[in-house]
Amino acid sequence: MTVEERRKLILKGELPEGVRKNNTFKMVTALLSYLGCIGVTLAVMKYIDGTAGVILTAALICAFVLSTLLTLLISFFINVEITIDKPAANKKDKVTMTVRLSKRILLPSPPIEIFAGSTPQLLPRDGLLFKAAVAGREVNNVDIAFDAKYSGAAALYVSEVRLTDYLGIFSFSLKKAALEVQTVAIYPDIPDAAVQTDFLKTTSMILNNDDEEEEADEVSMIPTGLAGYEHRVYIPGDPIKRINWKLSSKRDEYMVRLDEQIVGSGQLFFLDAPDIEDTELSLSVRDNVIEGALAVFTMLIREGREAAFYFPKDGLWYCIDIRSIGDVYQIQELLGDFKPDKNVSLIPEDIVLSGKVAICFTAATAEQSSSVIRITSALPEVMVINAADSGLGDICPNMWSISKEFELKKQK
Repeated sequence: MTVEERRKLILKGELPEGVRKNNTFKMVTALLSYLGCIGVTLAVMKYIDGTAGVILTAALICAFVLSTLLTLLISFFINVEITIDKPAANKKDKVTMTVRLSKRILLPSPPIEIFAGSTPQLLPRDGLLFKAAVAGREVNNVDIAFDAKYSGAAALYVSEVRLTDYLGIFSFSLKKAALEVQTVAIYPDIPDAAVQTDFLKTTSMILNNDDEEEEADEVSMIPTGLAGYEHRVYIPGDPIKRINWKLSSKRDEYMVRLDEQIVGSGQLFFLDAPDIEDTELSLSVRDNVIEGALAVFTMLIREGREAAFYFPKDGLWYCIDIRSIGDVYQIQELLGDFKPDKNVSLIPEDIVLSGKVAICFTAATAEQSSSVIRITSALPEVMVINAADSGLGDICPNMWSISKEFELKKQK
């Protein structure tokens, strides 16, 4: 069930089918127990003591009426507010949702049941059903703890707050309770993965091929005697990431680009995250791929390389130029509230127009492989990186998988 579907249930004041059946069962059981007590008092009235039986029966009936009426009365004076302790968290952090119960009447409240819930990114520590009460004009804060398990946009909510009468027979939903969905951004981890030599060699080959094409297509406006962008001989202190390795090998000396075009000097990456139901498998695959991407970017920075990373968000393609570790942290923060977006194009237009060989990180699983097939059809030379446990086969010639330990391995 998606967050939006849960939100609709909340606004309608409805509970999931299993919870409704459980409430009905408890009410029927309590009512049968009460009727059993009435039966006992009637037996006392008939066979033991008529006066005592009448008094006991009248007392039970009065208690039932008063319990029901007072519960209905108090329900109009109880306020419910929901807050969370943090808008963002790291994986494995505790996130606490506080349900604040307050009352504007001196009468003590009967038992209050709170039905909490969350999206699969968060795991409840102590279940989802909590009971409380409010004495007098006091405030009772009920803290409900969750553990952040998967990254992305997570949601906490209270599906319903119910007031049970003093006899425990009937329960009434507090329709006016503030049951807004509370959202939490869960940041992905940035793994400290070992250097992947084979992978870096492959990306270097791709990048060198792009350099070769640029040298053939681009002509410097300043006559330097060198084909391509404006260059000069490397001077100690120049950024290593600006060395044109292909040209340097031809000249037998290090040559440094003087332009600022990242597209010409760095690798292009983009994220494919199909809009599929959040399950243990889909969330695990998505985390593995996103964190694998952050590990790859960290490796590239250590090697003195730069890149550009495209990812979909809010119906648009965002692009972050990766030149330092600070850029990786920026991506980590932006992906904290990530959720798949079906209203964005499958491939960034900038990548299509660049003509460069791109690298695609895909969070698709075997059951949702259509996006990968479409990407490889549109970009025949694309390199695809998927999670090792995604179940994807060899969809394209340059297919790589990334393990839970963030080891990259070519599938063919």
